[in-house]
Amino acid sequence: LAEFDAVIAAAEATQGPGKPALWTLADADTTVYLFGTVHLLRPDVDWRSPAFETAFADADTVVFEVDMKSPEGQKALMTDFVARGFYEDGMTLRGALDEEAESVVEAALDSVGLPLDAVNAMEPWMTAANLGVMKLQADGYDPESGVENVLEAEAVAAGKRFDFLEVAGDQADAFDLLPEAAQIEFLYETALLLDESPRMLDQLVEEWADGDVEGLARVVASPDSAGMGGDAVYQSLLVDRNRNWVPRIEAMLDAPGTVFVAVGAAHLAGPDSVITMLRERGHTVTGP
Repeated sequence: LAEFDAVIAAAEATQGPGKPALWTLADADTTVYLFGTVHLLRPDVDWRSPAFETAFADADTVVFEVDMKSPEGQKALMTDFVARGFYEDGMTLRGALDEEAESVVEAALDSVGLPLDAVNAMEPWMTAANLGVMKLQADGYDPESGVENVLEAEAVAAGKRFDFLEVAGDQADAFDLLPEAAQIEFLYETALLLDESPRMLDQLVEEWADGDVEGLARVVASPDSAGMGGDAVYQSLLVDRNRNWVPRIEAMLDAPGTVFVAVGAAHLAGPDSVITMLRERGHTVTGP
């Protein structure tokens, strides 16, 4: 908790311009906007800015991390996450946890009304993901108010095209291919800091809505970020996926038009961000 408080204090020490950051990658006939999102938000958060409105309105194509809305996309999410997120070899979550971890995890699950026995067939990463979301939703965070959900509805209404940076299996693999020890650390840290997770997301949203990319990086885009779960989780969930996305974003410059890329804000902040990687590959990316 002391480390958690230190991260919050460091983030609060920096300041942004008062609106979410927006980056631009362009050539003679293509403009690619990059905008960080928050997947769950409180319904009363005001995050829209004139720069965002113009960029989104101009876009022919909207690009998200993964297809979560089409029937095919929803089926793939369900199939791929279930296939990877549950034990198939007779192992159980209780069997994977030592006595201390089991005690901490069971108490955290009980606090959101989920008995450990109800998730005993889940692998640690899947349990951590569900536990974290349930806590945040109980505290007033809503996926329906999340940026992607809002943008998807507006893009459909405007007749925009959609594209995606990865498929559901890629996203599930980022968790599932973690070593078991890293998965358990992720779950243990999620459970240990569960009561603080709404405060952490409140701070993340504050930094994001303020456009404070440095503060945002301190909160969420570091192996030491509270709830990140350590180096292996940071590498798999952020660094490796960012590296996979960069060539796909570069390829968007091959076709004329305007593209709006909306991905989790953590992917666009910090030393291993998509923005940093694009700049290191020689691209001029305007923005913070």
